[in-house]
Amino acid sequence: MSISVYYGRAGSGKTRAVYERIRQVMTDCPGEPIILLVPEPATYRVERELAEFMPEKGFTTVRVVGFGRLGYQVYQSIGSKGAGQSSLSSFGRSMLLRLVMKRKQKELGLLEQATKRPEFSSVLQQLFSEFRAFRVGPADLERGAETVKNNVLQKKLRELAICMSAYEEELSRHGERDIDPIMEIVEALPQSPLMENSHVFIDGFHWFTPTHYELIYTLFDLAKEAVITIDLPMAPKALNLARRGEHLFSRPLEIYDTLVDRYGSSINWVGFDGKRGPQIVQELEANYFASPSKKNTTDATIPLIRGYNREREADAVARRILAYIESAEEARYRDVCIMLRESETYGDTLEKVFARYGIPHFIDRQRPMKNHPLGELLTALFDIVRHNYSRDSMFLLLKTDLMPLSREAVDELENYVLEFGIDHYKWERESWPYLRGFHEGQDEESHVDAPRRARVNKARQTIMDILSPWFDFAANAEGHTGAEWGTQLYGLLEILQVPERLYEWAKDAETIGDQESKASHEQMYNAVLSFIDEISMVMKDEILTLDEMMLLLEEGLSDVNYSMIPPSLDHVVITTIERGYSQWWPKVFVMGLNQGVFPQSMGDEGLIKDKERQELADAGITLAEGALPKAFNENFLLYLAMTRASDSLTLSYAGSGEDGTGLEPSLVVKRLESLGYVDQAVDIPLSIAPDTEADYVWRPLQSLSLLSERWGALFSGYEVNPLWWGLYNWARESETYRPRLAEVSRGIRDNNDVPVITQDLVNGLFLSKGYMSGSVTRLERYQQCPFKFYAQYGLKLEPRPVRSFGAPEIGTFLHANLERLGNYLLENNKQWRDLDEEEQENLCRTVADEILQENQLGEETSDAYQKAIEQRVQRTLHVTVDRLVEWSKRSDFDTKYLEQDFGRQGGWDPIRVPLGKDRYLRLIGQIDRIDEYTRDGQTYGMVIDYKSGGAHVTAQDVYYGLKLQLMTYLLALEPAYGKTHGGSMSPAAVVYSYVKNPKIPADAPISYEDAVSLANESDAWQNSGYFSDDIELLTHIDNKFLSYGSKRGPYVPIATKKDQTISSRDLRKVKSTGEFDIMCRYTNHVMAETGRHIGEGQFPIKPYQLNGLRPCTFCDYRTVCRFDSSRNRYNYLSKLSEDDALERMKEVLNDENSDNNGNRNNDRNSSNNGNNNNDGNNSSEGGENHGC
Repeated sequence: MSISVYYGRAGSGKTRAVYERIRQVMTDCPGEPIILLVPEPATYRVERELAEFMPEKGFTTVRVVGFGRLGYQVYQSIGSKGAGQSSLSSFGRSMLLRLVMKRKQKELGLLEQATKRPEFSSVLQQLFSEFRAFRVGPADLERGAETVKNNVLQKKLRELAICMSAYEEELSRHGERDIDPIMEIVEALPQSPLMENSHVFIDGFHWFTPTHYELIYTLFDLAKEAVITIDLPMAPKALNLARRGEHLFSRPLEIYDTLVDRYGSSINWVGFDGKRGPQIVQELEANYFASPSKKNTTDATIPLIRGYNREREADAVARRILAYIESAEEARYRDVCIMLRESETYGDTLEKVFARYGIPHFIDRQRPMKNHPLGELLTALFDIVRHNYSRDSMFLLLKTDLMPLSREAVDELENYVLEFGIDHYKWERESWPYLRGFHEGQDEESHVDAPRRARVNKARQTIMDILSPWFDFAANAEGHTGAEWGTQLYGLLEILQVPERLYEWAKDAETIGDQESKASHEQMYNAVLSFIDEISMVMKDEILTLDEMMLLLEEGLSDVNYSMIPPSLDHVVITTIERGYSQWWPKVFVMGLNQGVFPQSMGDEGLIKDKERQELADAGITLAEGALPKAFNENFLLYLAMTRASDSLTLSYAGSGEDGTGLEPSLVVKRLESLGYVDQAVDIPLSIAPDTEADYVWRPLQSLSLLSERWGALFSGYEVNPLWWGLYNWARESETYRPRLAEVSRGIRDNNDVPVITQDLVNGLFLSKGYMSGSVTRLERYQQCPFKFYAQYGLKLEPRPVRSFGAPEIGTFLHANLERLGNYLLENNKQWRDLDEEEQENLCRTVADEILQENQLGEETSDAYQKAIEQRVQRTLHVTVDRLVEWSKRSDFDTKYLEQDFGRQGGWDPIRVPLGKDRYLRLIGQIDRIDEYTRDGQTYGMVIDYKSGGAHVTAQDVYYGLKLQLMTYLLALEPAYGKTHGGSMSPAAVVYSYVKNPKIPADAPISYEDAVSLANESDAWQNSGYFSDDIELLTHIDNKFLSYGSKRGPYVPIATKKDQTISSRDLRKVKSTGEFDIMCRYTNHVMAETGRHIGEGQFPIKPYQLNGLRPCTFCDYRTVCRFDSSRNRYNYLSKLSEDDALERMKEVLNDENSDNNGNRNNDRNSSNNGNNNNDGNNSSEGGENHGC
């Protein structure tokens, strides 16, 4: 036996010496086996490097292996089954451990609660693996419990010993041993013919566990020759080892000490002091990591990049890689490595950026598969049972594409379910009866929505035929055995034809070259089969509840990862320092040098804390180092990362995270700057700087994608670099890239404007019968934003209906109650004032229950939140009726009409507005309530519109066409009254009456009477709108009107002076009969003007803006119009006082009368269109538009 130790600093030539010695052995001892043991992630690259190093560019007798592969080859050579062929996976062992914890739970005290946590079995499994690696068993734990003085640690060790002992017994029952896989290799090695006259080389490691040392000792003892490399300075004994655990080379020093203790003087020490890499990297390796650190003495520095965020950082690295590839003919992508501390932070970002630049790459990482469709299918199957067919779990299942429904069928089903509020137990019904817009008395089968209902019910039945048996099985509260669960799950996968579906997906992915998707489909199915098999085997007779199965599934899916092999020989390697520390590359980029990222901040100390580990060490039980030594080891990992380059090293960090929060550079960066190893960081901004534009042009598609940003600069008035015009002209001449150029250059031609719609299209959409029909709400919406009108009423676009009991539904509910109550009164010749308290209470309760039942489609609801909303709404109804009764008692006006239609069958005549060219506007609508009062033979009418929000109207709103509703009702009322009664009706008021129960703040506790008074004086309950300027008439609307004086009453909220005239602050609320006439005639004018613009096909994207208010805030069509302030303009409206607005109305009407029609609207609007707040829930009116 010959043992040699090659030692030296990183890059000193140790690995090359190993290769040379292997080549010499192959020459001097042909046929003798050679084993080169390297870290597992390095085997692929080392094998290739060694083959290139050999004169024949290959070899036959050398086995390049990691510990796992070594075990496999040893077992294969002796025809034995080893740890690598264990019948239980890591998940199977974890499942066994969970079973042990369940059985031993009563014997545990300190760990009892922890055993109930889903992740604890993984924590315990890792701890037991550590125990095995350090050759610590249950007996050692018991001994430690007797020795240590810490009471908590004593209990912890005893309970761990109980679990570990029971776990070993359970493994034994399944034919397994709780032994470290490395120790199994140690036992098998002496029997293997591989070791006969063997030459063993161990390279690239910097730390070993006790079981690793046992394997090394065995290899050395059986080998003819053994060589091991250690990263240590030339004179390791001269190092300052006073605080060995905090030393940069503490781990390699541990290897050094262990080998000396074991083999002493028989070791042949061979030192190497060669240098690798550029001078600055050598200086960094020798001096920066010295203690104390020394300043850079060379003229060179290491490039440092600071990206605005991680994507910009990755973009800068990608461009430097491309620059290197184009710098020399012999440059290859395989010369480049990106070194990370961990792959999750940068993996996806680098993949996206490298794909954009077309850089071949391979990320050396395990990819989680929890979000694979099959994983989501299994998760959803259990969620459906736990949450009783909840909507979320049902559509998580259906959207996996593994159910026998097309995506179109799933989308239609989802729309139907959302529209009718289907959830939970409703999925189990034999069929769903719901139809959109169905009313009692209609024929269901001939209803326009009947075919959709039939398709949806067919899809529902297809799903439930599969899910019902599974639900009945899984919902059994007593649970099932593991074998029964496994049989049921496997049967479901067969029914759903999952194997065939995944095979097709994998084949399709292979066809388009998507190797990652192919690997995920293949490996995920195998992993799920393994999961089911192990459930059936390990938990064969164990009763498992639904919750326990869900816990096992969560653990099983979290353990499932899929791996990839490099797609080619020439690619950029993206790896972590812990997987790539044993290799080197000509060009290395160390990314992510941010505080807490690299070096990495230490997390939780684990189940056994650092102090407890020290106590155990004092008791003779050695475990892995704790969090503090690991923190010091981060320096050694940094040392390894920065010494992997043989040609050039580049460092980088990000200035902000994905969410925009600032990131600090690592302290390493600051030290490198202070010692002169790096220059000032090169800043990579979020947007391309003008003087760096040429640096971004590398690939045709990637470069063309940047053109849209350049056109944005052009439209902002900036000069565009000729480089981009050159790219534009080149792509325009290319058949290959011209389509992509057209996509990215839309910004040159697209001003986001809507051209005038052709007359034929306008006629088809709005004037198919020669007239335009609709409510005043439509005209208001045109004035608010012409394009919104076109999208909603022309294109018929609408948001997906979702059943809820929010503000619109609450308003509809309250309005329906008031309508039904009002009709009851009219049918019985009663007014609100005629209801006594008991009758009022009974009526409100009965009507509310009826309408709630209808609103819920005749079903009970189990939603506690919705129940609370309903109760609150019923309280609001009672409060509202109280107010209406009180008002009626104080008023001489009587209600004559409720929900009075005009323009509809059985109602009053429509409002007809001529548009010219034999076309007209036919306005229809519904007035909530009309009250009448007759004085001296003259009838006065009061129009009341119920609102659940805070609606208000001003003359300014009428002038700009934003709120025409109340005046339109007067236009419908006056001729209809004349036609019906043969006389005229004068306006007494047009008001919004509020249907709500607001909270009124009080400064201190008050009596009920004071509370009522305070509520009456509150603006929240006061009617709003316009009232007659006739004081006497106002007293008939509210007999107590004058008693409020300078205050405002709830029903006529107008203050008066001592002489009983209108207060100046409320003059804007009162109008003379002539002023009412002006506002009505002007409303007619605006409607005609709006109708003409619609008839001309004018639908520009031009929402109004008035006093900072815009209709865009709650607009459902923002994603359609794509309003952009750089390309579109608001219709800016100036603020007008009440008097100014009325004066302008008069001027317009006078101009109209004098037939001076040119540009009639120029003074009214800055363009031929207006603005909107009226989204079904008008934000300016604050409520629903019941009358429209």
